[in-house]
Formats: sequence, structure tokens, C-alpha cells
Amino acid sequence: MLPYSQCSYCNFTYDPWHGDPRNGVPPGVPIDDLAGTVCSRCGLQGVRHQPQMNPKYSGLEATYYDHFAGKSGQSFFHSWLEDTSYEEMPTVLELGSGTGRLGMELAAGSAAYCGVDWSPDMLKIARQKGKRIFKDSFEERMRLIEQNVLQLDTGSLYTHVICPDGLLQHFTYMDQHLQLLENIGRHLKDEGMLALDIVIPPGGEQWTAAQRKRVTFNKLVLKHMEGSTSIAKQLFRYSISYETYVDGLAEPKLHIEREYALITPKEAALMLKIAGFTIISVVENYGLSTPWRTALLPGVNEIQRELKIEESLSEVSLQDRNNQLLPFQQDVWVNGGYPFSGIMPVRSPSAPGIITLLAKKLA
Repeated sequence: MLPYSQCSYCNFTYDPWHGDPRNGVPPGVPIDDLAGTVCSRCGLQGVRHQPQMNPKYSGLEATYYDHFAGKSGQSFFHSWLEDTSYEEMPTVLELGSGTGRLGMELAAGSAAYCGVDWSPDMLKIARQKGKRIFKDSFEERMRLIEQNVLQLDTGSLYTHVICPDGLLQHFTYMDQHLQLLENIGRHLKDEGMLALDIVIPPGGEQWTAAQRKRVTFNKLVLKHMEGSTSIAKQLFRYSISYETYVDGLAEPKLHIEREYALITPKEAALMLKIAGFTIISVVENYGLSTPWRTALLPGVNEIQRELKIEESLSEVSLQDRNNQLLPFQQDVWVNGGYPFSGIMPVRSPSAPGIITLLAKKLA
């Protein structure tokens, strides 16, 4: 939910990040601090300003989503479902399923797969894709529901829930975070598994990124991204502009602004504990690297391995088949990952990334 607040009478929108210079309100002043929530435009008082939701993915943004998101996470979630399915094939609920980018890859190995999203344009693409891939068995393979996850009600229980791409962070109030986690808990079987993605934005007050995709031989799409991260507000905001060129000629430009909650893995772990979960493991960038040790809970991801006197490090590495010792890989994370795919490879304390918490619902 954005901090924007809109007057229910005249539709004037107040943005605390930018203030209201016309009426002498400096940037950074929340709507609650304005006396009587006076509307700057119509002057009416009272609780008339209502917080606004992030915009839904629609139109060109939905059309281009898969081009920029790529295949990030598909292999990881496929392996996770296989490794934690126990004696039965998994039944999977994916929240924020969008275009079915993950679902089309995972549904074939699931006894049941349900995707929930509130964007009709994204779900339309998912249905078209599913009918093309699964043909007549699509309705049996996948169930797609248009629904706000804060009012989640699918009428079923699942062994696994996937909450990808920072979906939890689309909501900026803590009560909404807890409500979503409680909704997830109500849809999980006892000892069911949850994979929760936390997006870590680039550090710094201002940052930019750019990508280009050639959709067809004569069609080129450029994506420009500008963002700002505020530790004080515990928010990060970014704007994305899409420029499309067909045969070198520019088509109408698309501009979207979004805001996310800035959540650390520790905060996410505490909220999961409150909601009745226990953390099993924490991975970074879908298992291709290890999170900073300070981001991990005690006892999680701890690998105890001592070298014997007669062993060398190289010998242990050759003998090890459990990936406890990983060889150094330069720039292993290079493709996919929405929205920060263009800047993922940078490995520094201020670099962006995706950290996934794997948790189990307590019986």
C-alpha cells in the first residue's frame, strides 16, 4: 500500500515523499501530521484522505513482464518441491502468481496447483499460456483465482505455499504483513512448507538501472528504472519507464511508480515466528549464494565440517557430494529476477538481491 492519500471528495492526491510545495508542506510530512487532514485542493476537513494501493500490473507492463523477469527461481522452487514433498505429491498455492511464470513449470509435478493474483491482465496471460502448454488438461493442472491476498480464501489446504518476488513487501503496513502471513497459515496443512521471497533493494538514496529486450526482430523495448531507498521510512520506491520502438519508431511510453516495504530477513523471520512458523533455511538469490551471516537466525544454515589431519581442502571438496563446500563461481547470478535483474551481479554490501526464507508451519 502506497503512502499516497487521496481525497474522497475531490480526488486530490497527497504524496508525503514530495510534500505539497504549493501549500507550504515540505517533503517528508505524513498525512497524519497535517491538521485535520485538510484537503489542499477543496479545503474540506475530516477523515477524507484514503491510502492508495500499488497499481496493478496491467497493459504493456503485464505484456512485458516475462521478458524481464526471465526464468529466475524456477529451478530452485522445482527442487524445493521435490525435496520437501515427502510421501505425497505436493499441493501448491502461489500468491502473486501473475503470468504463471513459475506455475507453468511447477504445475506438472504437483497434485494440485492454485495461483492467486489480483491483476486480470496478468491472469489473462497465464490462462492463455496454460491452455497453450497443457491444452485440454489445463483446468485440471492449474486453478487461477483473481483475488486480493489480504482477503485470501481459496477453500482448500495445501502442502506448500510460494510467496515470490517480494509480494509481502507490496504492503507497507505491519498489520497487513501479519494478516497475509495469517492467511497463508490458514491455507497450509500442519507442517506445511512456505517459501517467502524478500527483495533487498540497492543501497543509497538514489539509484538507477536500465535493460533492453528485443521482443521481435523489429521490436525493441527499453526499461529505465529510478529508485530511492529510505531506511528511516523503511520503504523503497521506484519508477519504471518502458519505451517501445517498432522499426525504429517510438510508440507511446509507459511509466509506473511502485513502493515496497523495506524488510530485512530478521524482521521477516520474527513475523513468521509470530504467525506460527519455524525457519528451516535461508538462501540468497535462489540458492546460488549464502546470505550474510548476520542475516541468519541461530542454528539456521550452520554447516559443521572439520578437516581431518590427513585431509586437504581440495580432497574434501572432491569427496563432498552434499554441496557443503561450494567452488568459487564468478558472477553466478546474472539473469532474471524482477525488477532488479539488470543490477543483480554486483556483489557488495549495498547490492540488491532476493533472500528466500524457507519455513514450516508448526502443528
